[in-house]
Order: sequence, then structure tokens, then C-alpha cells
Amino acid sequence: MNPYESFALAGALALGTLACLHALVWHAQRQPWSAMFALGLAALTVVFAFDSALRPVGEEVALANTLLSATSLVLMTLGILGYVQVPPPWRARLAGFVIAVAALLVALRIGEVFGRQGGRIAYATYMGLMAALLVWARLREPHRGHGLVLLAILTYPAAVWLARRGSLDPGLVRYAIIVPTVVLGMTVLTTGMLRAQRRADEEIAHRTAAEAALRELNDSLEQRVARRTSELGEMVTGLESFNRSVSHDLRGPLGGIAGAARVAMKALDEGDVDKARRTLPLLSEQADRSVDLVNSLLTLARAGEGGEFEPRAVVLDEFVPEVLAQMRQEAGGVALPVTVGPLPTVRADPALLQQVFTNLVGNALKFSRGAATPRVEIGAERQPGGPVLYVRDNGVGFDGTSPSAQHLGEPFLRLHGGRFAGNGVGLSIVKRIVERHGGHLWAKSAPEQGATFFFTLGAAAAE
Repeated sequence: MNPYESFALAGALALGTLACLHALVWHAQRQPWSAMFALGLAALTVVFAFDSALRPVGEEVALANTLLSATSLVLMTLGILGYVQVPPPWRARLAGFVIAVAALLVALRIGEVFGRQGGRIAYATYMGLMAALLVWARLREPHRGHGLVLLAILTYPAAVWLARRGSLDPGLVRYAIIVPTVVLGMTVLTTGMLRAQRRADEEIAHRTAAEAALRELNDSLEQRVARRTSELGEMVTGLESFNRSVSHDLRGPLGGIAGAARVAMKALDEGDVDKARRTLPLLSEQADRSVDLVNSLLTLARAGEGGEFEPRAVVLDEFVPEVLAQMRQEAGGVALPVTVGPLPTVRADPALLQQVFTNLVGNALKFSRGAATPRVEIGAERQPGGPVLYVRDNGVGFDGTSPSAQHLGEPFLRLHGGRFAGNGVGLSIVKRIVERHGGHLWAKSAPEQGATFFFTLGAAAAE
């Protein structure tokens, strides 16, 4: 076997193997460029597999060799156009140009307008076009193997140039195409698979992120549904309590107003002006009770609304004394028996938080009024989940194990019946505000041993 036959056999084996590999890649990924390379390498495999029969002698035209070589060159050029991802409009124009020029060169070669040396120059020109495409691709996608393919392609024009200078056996120029073609096929195959792997990794990352976002959305949706369900439950409970209040608490003052009005009207009809005048304070008192109850209902409704809510950092060491000063002013300047311990900085809505302290301290003062020395304490405890705030008094307290105490914070629930003034809405307001901050309200108490009301403002409220 002479050297030419050895080169041809080795080239056919290498090119055929690469053609099969590109065909497998096309079958798995359906990339058009891999199909073009598979067909182009297969055509070149035939050229070298039947080298002894297809190799031209002298300047004669070997039709099959010319057609197969041109077809291989066109197919691999079209494959390069797809592989380097030339934009579709330009890809179509370049593909048409490549096919037209190839057809013209084949016609000129068959017509013996130029000889084998001219065919080699045309072949080298095509390789130069591929090299230009790879330069463009390397600028756009550095470090992707395009430079290696470019160097491999340039070996063929170099071989043609050396043959023209007489530095290389002209017979070897035919086989010089094997090296750049094999390197081209292997590099394109490898980088193409790596590119597909990167796309797959990006797709997996994108889907993973989408799934994580969907899970987070579902979790937040479940939390919102749970919160809304809880709010609806509280709303239903509030409506039931409101019905009870309207039928009981509000009916009393309105009935008193109606009765006093009838007495006054009868007295006026009888000319007893003094008796009519004596009923006016009763009318005023019953009207004030009605207004107070209605205002409490409005405050309770606002506390549970999902409207304006503007949490920000609140320094309780400064905030609580201001609330107490306002309560003292409303009480006519009377000193309040309230002590304040060290307090943390929290994140909360100041307007809503003011209602919390006003209601809790107001209740503590009311229920400790009968103690020998009334005492109310405001403080905080450090816990792993955040600060726990409390308001403690030494008043009458209540049975913390009683069934009624288990429903602490429900609207219009009055643990002490009518012993103390009020309408049972204050703790409901506190509970709703605390829960709106993501916190929790609870109490510890025993009869005649005072009561301590604890509350948190949610883990995110701690500064």
C-alpha cells in the first residue's frame, strides 16, 4: 500500500466515524448544522474510501470526485453557518451565495476552464470563507473552541500555498484536506455538545428558579388564604357579637332614651317643666353610652381593615412615655401609677401601636383602681423569636382557666360582667392590631391577683 492509499484509508475511517457521530447528534438534538456536517463528512468519506477510482489523473476532470467534493464543501459551509449562529436573514443570503458559487465553479471545472490547481484555489477560498465565519464567531463567543477550528481550516490554504511554491508534493495537497476537516468536525461536535449542555443547564436552572418561585408563591398564597380565613372567621364572630350587642348593649341605651323621651313629653303635656328637665340628664347619659358603643364598633372595624399599614422603626423608650403623657392629659392631668421598664426598638405602625398601649394601660388602670396601691407596669422580655412586650397590673384579675377566658379578645366579651364600665371592645381592638403585625396576644391572671397581658409584633418586627 503506497502512502497515498494509506492517507486515503485513514482519512475515510476518521471522516466516516465523524459522520456517524454527527448523525447521532442530529438524531438526539435535531440541530440542522449537525445534519449538514453528517452529510458533508459522508460525501468526503466516499471520496477517500474510493480514492483509487475517484482520484483524477493529471489535469483530467473526475466528475464524481468533483461533484462529491463540491457537495461536501457546500454542506459543511452551510453547517458552519448554522453552527456559528449567523442571523437568519444573513444565513439565507450566504447560503444562496455559497450554493451559486459552488455550482458555477463545478461548471467551470467540468468545462475545463481551469485545471486542478484552480480547483484547489477555489477550495482554499471556501475554506477562507469558513475561517471568516469562525473569526466572527470567536469575537462573539470567546473561549468556545472557534480559534482551534480556525487554525485547523487555515492549514489547507497553507498547504496549497506551499504546493504552489514547490515546498510540498502536489499529490499530498489532495489529502491535506483531511486534517482540517477532521479537526473541524471533532471541534464542532465537541463544542456543539457543550453548547447544548450549557443550554440544558440554563434551562434546568430556569425551571428550578421557576419552581422555587412557584413554591414560594403557593406558600405565600396559603398563608394569605389562612390569614384571610382567620380574618373572615373573626369577621363572622364580630358580626355575631355585633348582633348580640345591638340586641343587648345598644338596645338598653336606646330603650332608655326612648323611655326618658316619653316621660319628658308626658311631663311637658302636663305642664310639669321641672320633671321634664330632670329627664334630660338621663337622655344625655344614654345617648353618650350609645355614641361610645358606636365609636368602639367603628374602631374595631378599622383595626381589622386591610387598608393603610405603614410599619417603621419605633423606639419604645421614647414612644410609650408619649402615649402615657397623652393619656394623663386626657385624664385631666392626674398622675398615672404606671412604671416603664427598659423597652426595645420594634418595627410597627405607630398609629396602631398607640391604640394597643392606650387600651391595655387603660384597662389595667380601670381594673386596678380598687387596689390599696394601684400599680401598672410596662416592660419587655427578650425571647429567641423576638421581644415579648407586656402590661401588668395588680387589680381584680380574672380566672385564666375559665371557658370565657379562653375566648379572650372576642368582641364584647366582658369577663367581669357589668362591674366595670366599658363595652368589651378594647381587647378585641388590641388583638386585631397585634395579629395584623403578625404577632400574638395572650394573658396570665388569677382572681384578685392582677393580670398580665403579653403580646408580640411578629418576628420581622424586632429591630
